[in-house]
Amino acid sequence: MTSLALNIAIKLIRRESPTPEDAGCQNYIESLLAPLGFVRTSVDTAGITNSIYSRIGELKGTLAFAGHTDVVPTGPIEAWTHPPFEAVVEDGPDGATLHGRGTQDMKGGIACWLAAIATLCAQQTPLPTLQLLITSDEEGDSIDGTIRIVEYMQENNTLPDAVIVGEPSCSEKVGDTIRRGRRGVVQARITFLGKQGHSAYPQDADNAIHRAAPALARITDIDWGKAAEGFPATSCQITNFNAGTGASNVIPGTAEAFLDIRYNPGNHFEQIKSLIEAACEKTEVSYNFDHVATAFSTPDGIFLDTICTSIKRITGIDTLRDTGGGTSDGRFIAAAGVAVAELGLTNSTIHQVNECVATHELDTLTAIYSDIIEHFEV
Repeated sequence: MTSLALNIAIKLIRRESPTPEDAGCQNYIESLLAPLGFVRTSVDTAGITNSIYSRIGELKGTLAFAGHTDVVPTGPIEAWTHPPFEAVVEDGPDGATLHGRGTQDMKGGIACWLAAIATLCAQQTPLPTLQLLITSDEEGDSIDGTIRIVEYMQENNTLPDAVIVGEPSCSEKVGDTIRRGRRGVVQARITFLGKQGHSAYPQDADNAIHRAAPALARITDIDWGKAAEGFPATSCQITNFNAGTGASNVIPGTAEAFLDIRYNPGNHFEQIKSLIEAACEKTEVSYNFDHVATAFSTPDGIFLDTICTSIKRITGIDTLRDTGGGTSDGRFIAAAGVAVAELGLTNSTIHQVNECVATHELDTLTAIYSDIIEHFEV
């Protein structure tokens, strides 16, 4: 028998919503939640579809779920075994698999949360106040998505006590990992300035690559200090370097390097900026720094304990409380002072051709979400 979560996931995946499109997903979510007593508030901004769905509960506290209905582009359609937006369910020796863009990231997670709520409401289970914070701008620039929802809630004093972000957090089995925090991101574009000239007359030129090389070596040797507890060390990667005119006999007058820095809470933006500037102080350069994401961490306490206890109760797994991976919209929520944890499906095929998820994972995550909601405390 097809589960409720699988049915919902299929209907969401069949709505083709490459970022920043929503393709009616949030209207469909409203159609499921309205009969359960949820009220939708639209916070659409600059063409982005943002929704807050709220239901006043019978118990103390407010628990929110945050997610996104946009998905990454499919890549070459011909490389997919099944069309990416047909949501094909295929039986196999280890059970059924749901195929399609967004199965793991993260329409499957949204479907599980919706199925959990519907089941609890049908059972007339007393619940805390519940919110769903859904955007169509997570896989893109994230400029007018969750951050606008958070701003609206701050202005209207409706922030929740805690938020579960439904990103695919798990590695091998549903429940084996939650994200209790994320590293921050600083990106820097450094232009090294020299003087263009003929390679046969180097005395009349100033090679920008020669200026860049020792400075970049000093940057890669920066000691970022001890990582904050529970976090990976800060990493600085030179991801792009461009110089030269294409001609073999022209000394370049400029060279440009792009840095991607993933930092833990033991560092901060101004410190990172000053260390990079110090590494280049003997070189004529221009900078463009962008603080893309702030590091955050949810401390141990009743919220994380509740999540891990629910996972243990449903699966028997002792959950890893992790801070790895890239960025997520959890950073906008955490910046507002709200406790955040990320818990979703496994992430083995996210952003790949042939993204898919085992259907039993949907049932497991639905059961975990149900248990968390039922046992939520503040």
